[in-house]
Amino acid sequence: MPVKPLSNSSLKNLCERIDFARDGEIRSLTPLSPTSITIRFSVQDSARGYDWIDVLFKVDGVTDAKLVSDNILSSLDMSDGITVELTPSHNALTIGSYNGRAKEAPLYIIGASIGYEELPYSG
Repeated sequence: MPVKPLSNSSLKNLCERIDFARDGEIRSLTPLSPTSITIRFSVQDSARGYDWIDVLFKVDGVTDAKLVSDNILSSLDMSDGITVELTPSHNALTIGSYNGRAKEAPLYIIGASIGYEELPYSG
């Protein structure tokens, strides 16, 4: 399944299904190019009886980002899950609850577009 672009309605549906990735795990953070980054989470999916799945987000047209090294990824607090914002001026993905304050998050990616892909659990 290829990466699907996110719209406000698909974003709301996805985030509710995975409970905003609360208490999920960050599996990987991969810069694909200077303007494209993927981040993969393991989350529980309410549409699948709370089975674990992986969701990969791809941010294209990256204009700003605060990333962390692989050895710090697993120690980031996921109790507040993620925030994904789609606005006319930018799109942002952050770790934690940082609606409207993306640059205050411990990890954030801001870009022109965000897509996602559902993948098998990588547990």
